[in-house]
Amino acid sequence: MSFVKKLAGETIIYGMSSILPRVIHFLFLTIYITYKFEDTLQFGIYNELYAYSTILLVLFLFRMDTAFFRFGAQAPNQDQIFGAALLPVMGIVALGTSAMYFFADSIATFIKYDYGGYYVRLFAFILGFDALSGMFYARFRIQSRPYRFLMYRMANVIITLGMVFLFLELIPEKSSEWFSVVHPIDFVFIANLIGSTSVLLLMIPDIIKVNWKMIWKAHPVSWRRMFWYSLPLVVVGIAGNINQVFAAPLQKYFLGGSFDENLTQAGAYMGPAKIALLLNLFTVAFNYAAEPFFFNNVGKENAEKAYGQIIHAFAIVSGIVMMGIVCFQELAILLIGESYRGPQEIIPILLFAYFMLGLYYNISIWYKLSDKTVFGALISVGGAIITLSVSIIFLPKIGYIASAWGTLLCFTFMTTAGYILGRIYYPIQYPIKRLLSIIFFLLLSVTGTVWLKTMFENDWLSLGIGAGIFMLFTILLIWSEKKMILGYLK
Repeated sequence: MSFVKKLAGETIIYGMSSILPRVIHFLFLTIYITYKFEDTLQFGIYNELYAYSTILLVLFLFRMDTAFFRFGAQAPNQDQIFGAALLPVMGIVALGTSAMYFFADSIATFIKYDYGGYYVRLFAFILGFDALSGMFYARFRIQSRPYRFLMYRMANVIITLGMVFLFLELIPEKSSEWFSVVHPIDFVFIANLIGSTSVLLLMIPDIIKVNWKMIWKAHPVSWRRMFWYSLPLVVVGIAGNINQVFAAPLQKYFLGGSFDENLTQAGAYMGPAKIALLLNLFTVAFNYAAEPFFFNNVGKENAEKAYGQIIHAFAIVSGIVMMGIVCFQELAILLIGESYRGPQEIIPILLFAYFMLGLYYNISIWYKLSDKTVFGALISVGGAIITLSVSIIFLPKIGYIASAWGTLLCFTFMTTAGYILGRIYYPIQYPIKRLLSIIFFLLLSVTGTVWLKTMFENDWLSLGIGAGIFMLFTILLIWSEKKMILGYLK
């Protein structure tokens, strides 16, 4: 069986176990919020607070989940390695949650939420519980227990969604009596806390089964190796989240209006941005399956050759997904409420950005396999500098579209830098000519599709043109790459 076919199978099993809850979350919660709250300020607050939380979660986990993959994948003493990863996370969670709880009002004032100390307290516990759960999710993945992984992920999503509908639809008057909130969107955060708490409680049987005696005997040498391996990845995670999800906070501070006005515009921006994130869902599914797959196959015969084949297959599949969203954009945009359908011009730009991010996920595996994670930190920081510079300089001048262009420039830089450095420190034979031809074909197809659609005001006619272009694009792409595709299927 080819590496590509094997990874495709594992992407379906492991990747979908991660992506299915995200898809359900998107289809029900994101869509529901954009239809429920016509005031885009609510969605702006939602996206800003979750942007902060993604960075804090990186700090709480300290990327010990990835370190556990690196050192525990083929280790005979996996329980001891798990202990070396889990113990520092437990300590960080205790310190971080306590600090956020007791200094909540000061933190809220710092991020310009004078009334939002309770937001910080809510997220203190959400992040603490999610970080502890995250270590057990990593354990399920490395032990090849995708159904256990999926069960807890689904439980979190279902409980959270159930609480949202309960608070906002079934008993809205009672909810207002039970909880003192400033905005209706706050009930989503309360539901998230209930979901995160419930999942950690549901994990008690798995927590009890852990060999705690072995964990408490985790060797200091193992911990130190994991710490120095993870430290640059923390920088990668923080910078990466600035590049991926920090549009709302940056727009809040640099669009030029008041904070509420800027967040209102940020909320409108994030609606179409969520449509582009449909491509990123596929990328995340691939990455969840690829990371343990790469670690488990390092050093095996033809493994490095397979990495080039995998990135080529990824480019083909993600290119088709990307064109599907562009060609059927008139249908995709109906997934979000009418108040959020304004800035649709950002969708093709962000799609290209997430396509480049997917390529970077493939290329960046070299510094994890070779323990040169410091290069990942340098690349991500470089990307963050681009994101911040473009936002600070251009948001006041050209508005929210600067965030989309900044994201594209950032991920293009990261992919290019990752490839160049990888050629020096961990050479992998990527099919560069084929990849560049796919990117060029995508660029022409997307640009041509967008241009043609602007000539017609009738959505049905525009959809018909899009359907024809999508079929032609898919046929031409598969035909041009048919020899490689047939090889992957063997």
